[in-house]
Amino acid sequence: MILNIYRFKNKQSVVTLSLSKGGLKDLRSCFDGFSMTAILLLIAIFQATAQPNTGTPTRNDHMFPAAPAAKPFVDYDARGFLINGKRTFIASAGMEYARVPRALWRDRLLRLKRAGFNAVEMYTFWNYHEPKEGQFNFTGDHDLDAYLKLIKSMGMYAIVRVGPYYCGEWNMGGYPIWLRFKKGLRVREDNPQFLAAVDKYFNKLMPIVASNQINHGGPVIMVQLENEHRAGWGTIVPNAYFKHLQTKSLELGLQVPYFFSGLHSGNDPASDYASLDDPGRPNPWFSPEYWGVWFLNYGPQETDSTLYDRRTWKIIAHGGNGYNVYMAHGGSNFEYNNDRENAASYDYGAAVGQTGDLRPIYYSFKRANWFARSFQDVLENSLDEQHNLPAVSDTTIKVTARKSLAGTIAFLDNPDSVSVKFELKPPGDVPVKASAQIKLAAGEIMPVVQNYPIAPNIKLAWGPARIYAVQSYQKTTRLLIYGDADSKARLYFAVGKGAVNFNSDAFKLNDGLLSFDAKITNVPIPYLFAVDGHLVRIIVVNNELVARSWLDDNNIIIGADYVADASNLSATVEHPWEARKAYPVWLYRADGTVSEVIKPFDAEHPQQLSLGAWQAKNAFSPASAVFNDRNWLYSYQAQQMGADGDVTAYAWYRTKIKVKASGRYLLQLRKAPEGGSVFLDGKRVDTSAILPDTLQLNLTKGTHSLAIFTSHIGRNKLIFKIGEIDTLDRKGIWGKVTLQKVAGKNPAIAVNNWRMQGGPCGNSAGDGCVIGFDKSVQGWTRLPAKSLHKPQFYRAALNLSSQIYSNTIWRVITTSLSSGSVWVNGHNLGRYPEKIKINGMYIPNCWLKPGKNTIVIFDENGMLPNKVSIKAEVAASRDTQTLQF
Repeated sequence: MILNIYRFKNKQSVVTLSLSKGGLKDLRSCFDGFSMTAILLLIAIFQATAQPNTGTPTRNDHMFPAAPAAKPFVDYDARGFLINGKRTFIASAGMEYARVPRALWRDRLLRLKRAGFNAVEMYTFWNYHEPKEGQFNFTGDHDLDAYLKLIKSMGMYAIVRVGPYYCGEWNMGGYPIWLRFKKGLRVREDNPQFLAAVDKYFNKLMPIVASNQINHGGPVIMVQLENEHRAGWGTIVPNAYFKHLQTKSLELGLQVPYFFSGLHSGNDPASDYASLDDPGRPNPWFSPEYWGVWFLNYGPQETDSTLYDRRTWKIIAHGGNGYNVYMAHGGSNFEYNNDRENAASYDYGAAVGQTGDLRPIYYSFKRANWFARSFQDVLENSLDEQHNLPAVSDTTIKVTARKSLAGTIAFLDNPDSVSVKFELKPPGDVPVKASAQIKLAAGEIMPVVQNYPIAPNIKLAWGPARIYAVQSYQKTTRLLIYGDADSKARLYFAVGKGAVNFNSDAFKLNDGLLSFDAKITNVPIPYLFAVDGHLVRIIVVNNELVARSWLDDNNIIIGADYVADASNLSATVEHPWEARKAYPVWLYRADGTVSEVIKPFDAEHPQQLSLGAWQAKNAFSPASAVFNDRNWLYSYQAQQMGADGDVTAYAWYRTKIKVKASGRYLLQLRKAPEGGSVFLDGKRVDTSAILPDTLQLNLTKGTHSLAIFTSHIGRNKLIFKIGEIDTLDRKGIWGKVTLQKVAGKNPAIAVNNWRMQGGPCGNSAGDGCVIGFDKSVQGWTRLPAKSLHKPQFYRAALNLSSQIYSNTIWRVITTSLSSGSVWVNGHNLGRYPEKIKINGMYIPNCWLKPGKNTIVIFDENGMLPNKVSIKAEVAASRDTQTLQF
């Protein structure tokens, strides 16, 4: 049975994708590296972007140009981007400020900057800034203006995706919950109620974004309006809704280039195109969503590091002008911001992990980013070169090239699954007669630079060596090159007739051509030559050390697993607990001086924290028959969770039921198939962790108190949803509730007159109720002997020494519990249980402190916390020390 057939045209071929019943397994084999969720999402995207009965996508890959006032600061042509008048390759990293505590923003941004990313992309989730209607929050962790200014201070650019829809595996895709309860509201359409709500939000949001545009001294170089809408991507304005977003944003000061989602998104956006050039496209090739692994992953993805290394180099080799890695750092879904598919962790298997640890894929992006930025004046102004290609002795190797006025870069591509050795000969326009022996790993793409001026009177004529980065500082140029230990590194420089000096017999000068031939060893070796007073320093390292090479504005530091802050005199470095080897650390200053430090790490590595005695606090008082619910939201029939404006994952419902005769009655609910519990006269009467559809009650004649506790695992992210959302993915209970006597023929009795309040204690203020992080809060008692099987809070103290506080990544292990939330020192870590392969809740170190700390747990079914522990995540933990040079 054929479910769907889609046809997509591109400049190479027409591809037909068909999916038959039972064909997912065969389909998945065609998409190496995709999860099943990713495949289904791609199918949804294909479906959403195809016009009915035509097969023509309602999208393009264009962007709107900058306004005249912004053009001197950010501009583009079909060949590349210009920022402040300079050709600039955009290597952007996706990082959501909403998923990282403000105290860690700089740390995470610096890790991305050290990997060569020069821009940061972010969503501005609407419900993060306006959780309740008219109550805007742009302070503290929500301070977008501070985040953008921090990015600017770090010398990076920003790409802001302002919505109003986002997705991002975020609660309701970023929509505030209160939109659900506006009668007649339809999202992503020319709907007066929706547009009025959007306008009020944009009135707060867009001035922040506009004031931080690059032409106003800020970092913002690009903006995305909307996200993954069926009607139009790129520059298509298909209807009044899109026109309204555009007009409103321009009125509020948008001046940098912008677009309506889309462009070249995917986890292999360059695909198998030999060239990404498109004469019909007015703007550069840019991928705003280069999917870095996938949101169902956790931790290092070893095979993906090789896979994404190749995919990134394909973008660079075939003419791409930039990309945004989504996600480069995943982070956490704190509080109740997760969608249905996730819990607290949004690690993504990303380059920078949820805890700030660095994965193998990090180093793959790092090498590609620094090379692309080093030669951006070629890559951002080039065309596909079909002539003057270097010759290879093995036909397995594919050769392409990008040529511009600034030089040429040839790319040697080994698409095979095994390494290949071959002879490489320079092309005819290169003044070098020697050949080079090259070895490419399986799937490797290696750039070879040709005829590239690196300084006045100095041209890199041919570079058959792996170049990591090129840096210029006053009258000095530095090249960092790398390769296999014991192999040769060769470069050839055209130096004309200038005065040439060099410091090693690795150099040979012959008729204006200076050749460099050096053996790669297990320690970095610097080499120096000068032409007419301009210095060129070449630092040669092996493959292991190049991963441990760190660049800042003035220095190159080699040998550390990671370098945070650095100066000419000191450096703060990290060493993972599981690091295989500790190297000396070498500091190469811009003035040419070199220092070396050998200092072993000797920090303690505690594996677990000792918790104090657990205490318990009643979280089921709303179940009591005498509970006062007069201030709760009243409705004749029950309303779904969130009707009272509460944004937590919990709600209580209360009513009275009156029966004329004793007996067994059947209670029937319309409810979400998620968590909850039912209480009759204060006593729990159900036995499942899932709220039942029907439940038999033994009732005596008279009036009884009925209380229902409900919870949910996260709200649908509403991808591609257009129109009404009030009945989609409802939570809690709603509508008609009936009670019917089991014996005999008895009519169903409608159960009406409900009171409802969100939060775990039926109080939507703050996190739902006063849970208490100090002794002044009343109601805490000793832990019961056994589980009460009712919603319950637990509290314990933990004491940290300074060393434990600063060096270790801690997780609260909740596998012995049911479902719920965890707070540390008042900070909500998010929802458990996790849905990916990690068994604990990450505690950001900035939320801990030396001395006394407090942990509070809310467990929906009152499972006792006796087996809860706080353990070190060994794979993510690292030691930190400051080295003095």
